[in-house]
Amino acid sequence: MQKKIVGFLFLSLVFVFTSCIKHEVIPPPNSTVDLNCSFQGFINGTNAEYTQNVLGYNCYNENLYYNNPSPTLSNCLYTAEISSVQQSQKIKLTFGPLKWDAGVSLTPTLTMFNDFHSSNSGVQVPLMDIGAMTGTNPGVQIEYWDSYGDRWETSTADAPGVVNFTILDQASDNTGDYSLFECSFSATVFRQDPNQGLLNMTLNNCKFRGWFKR
Repeated sequence: MQKKIVGFLFLSLVFVFTSCIKHEVIPPPNSTVDLNCSFQGFINGTNAEYTQNVLGYNCYNENLYYNNPSPTLSNCLYTAEISSVQQSQKIKLTFGPLKWDAGVSLTPTLTMFNDFHSSNSGVQVPLMDIGAMTGTNPGVQIEYWDSYGDRWETSTADAPGVVNFTILDQASDNTGDYSLFECSFSATVFRQDPNQGLLNMTLNNCKFRGWFKR
């Protein structure tokens, strides 16, 4: 009888001890996409550099959706802007369109996003006004804001040209899906001045490194 009591007490203590053990829950590793942006080029002959986390510069994205009723294809334009709240100078690329059926998915899928950007890597993409980004072939518009905050933009009517994209990586994390790129170009940008008429500015030997986000 005593052996049974001792055995019961031993098992009870083991149960109490094991039930008090706190099991540490180890979360799965969090993979973060390495996002880096920079711009370097000669603006009207003067070297300009905008570097991430220097003077507040970073890359920002806004996607523009132009939806059409299915089965007419809709258009998505991707933007990447290197800017800072501390500085007036900034530069922006608008790239598109990616065409997709909005009746099938509200926005382009990840596969569409990746395929669109990778298919335009290593090829010359023509400069194109945003209003003309509705056809099958994509294009790029470049916008630049100077030290006074005045906006300049490429104009295919006044100075056609091309840019060259290189896709550096395509990756995802808990903040979104990204296509990291480097864009090389030389272009002329324009601004309409109320007193002086059409003004122009050259952007030469430029390299824009950033990302588009789905």
